[in-house]
Amino acid sequence: MTVTKAELRRFVENNRHAARLTSNLQAPQNPLRGPAFLRTYKRQFDRMQDFIREAVAARHQLQVVVNATGQILANAAFRALLQAHDLATLPWILAQVSPTGPDSRSQEQHGPSCFTAEPQLVGGVCLEALDLLNDFGAPVKIFPLLREVVPSRQVEIVRLMLALDRVQFRVARVLIALTPRAQLTDPFAPRKQYEGISPTRLADMQTDLAKVSHEYLSAASTHGATVLNLIAVTGYIDKLLNNPALVRFMARNFAGHLEVYQELLDFRESGFQKRAPIAEQSAWI
Repeated sequence: MTVTKAELRRFVENNRHAARLTSNLQAPQNPLRGPAFLRTYKRQFDRMQDFIREAVAARHQLQVVVNATGQILANAAFRALLQAHDLATLPWILAQVSPTGPDSRSQEQHGPSCFTAEPQLVGGVCLEALDLLNDFGAPVKIFPLLREVVPSRQVEIVRLMLALDRVQFRVARVLIALTPRAQLTDPFAPRKQYEGISPTRLADMQTDLAKVSHEYLSAASTHGATVLNLIAVTGYIDKLLNNPALVRFMARNFAGHLEVYQELLDFRESGFQKRAPIAEQSAWI
């Protein structure tokens, strides 16, 4: 995808950050001390892991209920009961496994579009990263740091900061310090050393952070949809379990599935929708 000079000029004029990216813009040189670096790393690493576990649990709970419902809906007598009690209209995700509803597996899947063109840069920062940050206040000293990494890593770092709701200089500094050498603008530049952190430990932290960051961004991108589906499904299951005729039918024919539904309601009570990455208040220290 090629951007013309006129389009690039309009982008710079309309982007709140692009106009500030002058060639002499430099990042502050004050060092991030080793103890603060470790504290920041551990707190945020643990926070991302906690969220990943919660997101995995939510996805698992939803999948178990969808699978159980698909098995019950295969029973014509149960479907007739739903119809008789005005409960035949299913939440979208349950309709996908209904014998009378659409099958999501038959829908055409479209993968993300791929662009192989050279990334366009403004002051050493790629347009996509600037565009992602356009609606957010970002300290100007972040941008010289972003210049230290390749465009794809710039975008990854920005996405991570946005998901964490922490578009901050210290966040960017930690993420860039733990960027693999191959993703640096100058792969041969000397790496910063931190008091009390050996090169071996720093390399391990880099590997671990790369893994958990990828999992965190993946979980964050789907968790909202998972929670919305859980809300719709639990509301529907509530209605089922408040219908004596349907409960009696399931108790006689699908006792195990009835337990699955009760577990879903218990899971809701534990607060499956209490956390979402962008709304969390914890800070990088």
